[in-house]
Amino acid sequence: MKGKRLYIVITIFLVHIVNGRPKIPLNEVDAEKPLSLDKLEPPDHLEAVRFEQDGMLNKDFHKEAFIGNHEEIDDDPVDIADSKLKDIFNKVDTDSDRHMNLIEIESWIQDKIRQHFDEALEENAHIFTHMDPDGDGLVDWKDYYKHFLLAKKYDVDKIDSFLKDYGDQALEMKETDRDQLVRYKFKWTDVEQMPMDNKLNKEEFLAFRHPEQSGLAMKKMIESILNSLDTNNDGKLTLAEFVALPPGDVEDQEQKKLDDRYQDERKKEFVHSIDSDKNGVATQKELEDYVDPRNPQQSKAEAENLLQMLDDNKDGKVSMDEMFKHKDIFVDSKCVNVKRSLHDEF
Repeated sequence: MKGKRLYIVITIFLVHIVNGRPKIPLNEVDAEKPLSLDKLEPPDHLEAVRFEQDGMLNKDFHKEAFIGNHEEIDDDPVDIADSKLKDIFNKVDTDSDRHMNLIEIESWIQDKIRQHFDEALEENAHIFTHMDPDGDGLVDWKDYYKHFLLAKKYDVDKIDSFLKDYGDQALEMKETDRDQLVRYKFKWTDVEQMPMDNKLNKEEFLAFRHPEQSGLAMKKMIESILNSLDTNNDGKLTLAEFVALPPGDVEDQEQKKLDDRYQDERKKEFVHSIDSDKNGVATQKELEDYVDPRNPQQSKAEAENLLQMLDDNKDGKVSMDEMFKHKDIFVDSKCVNVKRSLHDEF
């Protein structure tokens, strides 16, 4: 009996964690045209952002920054992937000299990021309008909750009945779906500004679905990373703190090699990209600048990084042959692996 009561309490918590029991009818939701899950779920991975949300380095950053979500080349055979990579090369090479120079690469990366932001704004406006049928400029958590369950194929009448008066029993829901909604509710609350009424305006909803576009969301991400890595709680990260391994002894030699590689990669990133004033300490501002995809210094730094990795003859530019010699930077196995979204778990 206790388990059943707890199930009911958790489900009701999802609906009115801030507001309490609703006192007004719900907005009508178009059950005939439910939104798909990919339009509703906040991201677990922030594409073209250097950090994952847990502070790990984004291993796919080079691909995401250079190829961008406009050039979806997922699971293509080698010949098709190569053809698309050649097409990207020719687009980057704006002066048609058969080479990519630093300025061209930097400009291309900036264009990819701008394109993502423009596409995200357009998509967000469409989804927001769909979820705001009365046009009051706000989306209620209850409406989001309903759309999520509709996308998960729950019965609309049962959803309506529960959301109307909560019934005598909680809505029967899969544990994984309930856990997702709990996580998303906390994310929802994180981006909500005053008044705390369980409703998001268009800008807040954008931050919920595209945290990389929100200065506040990125700031909170860095604060979370600092809290997990800053062992002396001084609000800054030393190199030792940034490269530290989780506690515990490792006996397996293969794991030890992976740990050494992990520390080497993080040391290189800290020294060359994060610690901008080279004083051996990364401040919160330096970390925020490092992860902000709109920071022009990041486009420049990534262009320089790519040039260094690709330019074998050190002539300051990249030929088609040099790019294909190092195409593993952009191509995984038989495909160019670009996930959809500048995304990912806030």
